Amino acid sequence: MGAAAGLTLDTFLGLVGGDFVDVVHSPEGLDLPVVAVLIHDTSTAVQINSGDLVLGIGLRAADPDTERLVASVGADTVLAFKVHDDAERARIRTLSEAHGTTVLAISPEMSWDQLHSLARTSIASASATAPDERGVPFGDLFALANSAAAMLEGPVIIDDERMEVIAFSSLGDPIDGIREHSILHRRPPREFMDWCESTGILPRVRQSLTPVRVVPPDGATRLVTAIRGGSDILGYLWVAESKHKLDQHSADLLAETARVAALQLLRSRISEDLDRRLRSDLLRNALAGRANATTVQSRLGLDGVSFRLVAFVPDQPGSPPPALRPLEDLVALRVEASRRRGAVTSCDGRIYATFPVDDRTPDEPARLAREITGQAHRQLHLDLRAAISGEIGSAAQLAEARRAVDRLLDLPLLDESRRVIAFDDSIADAILSEITEILLERPRLLQGGVAGMAVSDRDCGTEHLASLRAFFDAGGDLTAAGRAVYVHRNTLKYRLTRMRDIFGVDLEDPTQRLVAQLQVAAFSAHPELQEELPPRPH
Repeated sequence: MGAAAGLTLDTFLGLVGGDFVDVVHSPEGLDLPVVAVLIHDTSTAVQINSGDLVLGIGLRAADPDTERLVASVGADTVLAFKVHDDAERARIRTLSEAHGTTVLAISPEMSWDQLHSLARTSIASASATAPDERGVPFGDLFALANSAAAMLEGPVIIDDERMEVIAFSSLGDPIDGIREHSILHRRPPREFMDWCESTGILPRVRQSLTPVRVVPPDGATRLVTAIRGGSDILGYLWVAESKHKLDQHSADLLAETARVAALQLLRSRISEDLDRRLRSDLLRNALAGRANATTVQSRLGLDGVSFRLVAFVPDQPGSPPPALRPLEDLVALRVEASRRRGAVTSCDGRIYATFPVDDRTPDEPARLAREITGQAHRQLHLDLRAAISGEIGSAAQLAEARRAVDRLLDLPLLDESRRVIAFDDSIADAILSEITEILLERPRLLQGGVAGMAVSDRDCGTEHLASLRAFFDAGGDLTAAGRAVYVHRNTLKYRLTRMRDIFGVDLEDPTQRLVAQLQVAAFSAHPELQEELPPRPH
């Protein structure tokens, strides 16, 4: 088959999407070339080569042919199997790790025909990263800037759409103050930009399809043209007058260079989108406990670093859930601008982001979370809540970290200062929430006197749980607790005595008191539990 050297496993995963395909094991990483797609047939011997993507159609994890196939290929061949449950995933992972084989897990929701068609199309359409007709490596903007500077005989700068410098020539041409400031600070001087705006030069550049001459009061004469992708402006291309006067021929060359730059910027943008999507899919699978931790750690740039998981959820009770894509884009932009090793994904109505930290910036995740919640309120008109996990050292801990931040997000919002809540600052709340979760999973742990009080409150209109909760919240202070439930301290004391006599809950006993407090917290946080209790026997 025709090989397309430009398609890698990394790019292919980005095209397919992590909801349907994820990496079980990849000892050689994700930069493996994918040059052909084969269908494995157990009845026919097929030559499998390096770079082949082999579809194990009809093979289940426990089949002997599966192990033989895994054992027969090298790490530079990619095998794909349908995986139906966690047991099959574990079996496939064991085989791939034992034989050092690269293996993908395919969701049962994706048909083999879809995957085969997508793989063939991707391989056929992928183009190698090869020099263009001038010998400039495609995608290298610095090489393009040098090539243009040599043709135009003047220093060249390439800006992005925000007028930030992304590449410049380095052929030793003389430079003026504008170019020096632009390179050192990655932006043109403010005075120069103000002059361009006030004279109408920048609006002209944005509207013109040909280069515009710029003669600044303090600096060399320049030609500038917008780099366009259709109707969108992708950036700007500048050349300063140096050895020879910039003429119409120079303008023509600059316009031609801008067209090449547009292709490179578009390709770079597509590559970045695919990379972001792949990282998002990998993180989503890791949060669900489905991804290979080593692959996730390497691909998300988390090797050898500590990081935290930050989660966001819209806080709009009574309203339909908002679309998460704008919020995910906002979080991704802020995280990437701060730490490029971060990754962002969305699932189950929440946004999750990994954020590497070090000893010099321990408070950075909290600061970033506060900035994002503020920006979402101003720009998206969304009120967010955010939760930050404890420090994580391995991608294998992401699933548990997700459960921890989800518990924090499920806590009631007591005041506005708690819109951003960190595990390290809320350990007691986090532990109580997890214990409550255990109680809910094991209903037998909610049996006893407190359950009897809950039934009495439900069926007879008593206020046992409210009185107990007030007593616990007040730290055992009868006066403060009585005030909370609008009774005299002696009345509350009498109630507690009656609870001991009727339900056998002795608050003087430390163990009974602790268990009662945990049970009361569970019934208070989940009132539906009270409705599920059986009625009192008559």
